[in-house]
Amino acid sequence: MKIQIALMCIFIISLFTVHQCARTDIRDIDKSKLIIDSNCIRTNWFNKRGWCCAALKGDPCWRDKAACDSKCPRPHSP
Repeated sequence: MKIQIALMCIFIISLFTVHQCARTDIRDIDKSKLIIDSNCIRTNWFNKRGWCCAALKGDPCWRDKAACDSKCPRPHSP
């Protein structure tokens, strides 16, 4: 009986948590606090290892971030 009550309490708390997360509006996030200083992404996927540029066609990759940053265009500032 105690286990059933405990499981029911966990279920109710989980429902409340999911409800609160669903109410969060992504538009409330302040865009001025979001800073993206590079289009280079660290990857280790199949034959692509290192830093890949998401802004260039074909996602070219380099071994180090400095080389990627020198070739990859910077993201636009808002």
